[in-house]
Amino acid sequence: MSQKNPDAKPLKVSVIIPAYNEEVTIARCLRSLVDQSLPRDQFEIILVDNNCTDHTIKIAETFGPIRVIPETTPGVGAARATGWAAAEGEIIVSTDADIQLPKHWLRKIVGYFDNHPDVVAISSGYLFYDRDFFINWIVRVFEHSLVALSWFLAGGVMAMTANNMAVRRSIYEQTSGLDRTLQFGEDLNLAKKLHQFGSIRWLFNNRVKTTARRFQDLDLSVVPYFLNFLSMSARDKAVRNRLHNIRK
Repeated sequence: MSQKNPDAKPLKVSVIIPAYNEEVTIARCLRSLVDQSLPRDQFEIILVDNNCTDHTIKIAETFGPIRVIPETTPGVGAARATGWAAAEGEIIVSTDADIQLPKHWLRKIVGYFDNHPDVVAISSGYLFYDRDFFINWIVRVFEHSLVALSWFLAGGVMAMTANNMAVRRSIYEQTSGLDRTLQFGEDLNLAKKLHQFGSIRWLFNNRVKTTARRFQDLDLSVVPYFLNFLSMSARDKAVRNRLHNIRK
């Protein structure tokens, strides 16, 4: 483990990535992260090893200084919470190991917080890099409706999505944090905790790209996600707190 430099400038951002057997996607994710326009010395990358048995960690280690933290409790809720607890940056940024990030992603996040001191958290949507223009056009159209619907059901609390959200660490540490027991909806649950401290904003100009592998068959597999989204917004409780395994 590398030693801290006492003369180093405070980190602006900590990027947290939970991972379980993501050897197929992790390289593209990390490449898009280390190629960010925000200077590399202004952000750290924390990869949470959630019991990987493949080459995810070995691949990650080829991308330079990355903090790898183990979390043996299965589930994205526990993995994400462990990573956030280890963050040292002023802003905690959350994404996933199958995400591809636009070049100015972090710079836009930092700039928004700098220009809006009343904002405690921000989130943005996503598109699919393995789907065509028509599918992504539908996603763009429905994004506005889903954000508005979630806001209404949650009583005026702006939604957040865990693969593309950022929170001021000073505010996060005043809450009870991410719920380690949740495998779905930990982002919406956190939004309700943050709401009392200030504004949460949704940015429509900072989307990331992800895989549609959970919906490869374009069948009713999307229904549990939609129902959970609505249930977490309205009742802060998932209909089903266990997602199917998408890794073969």
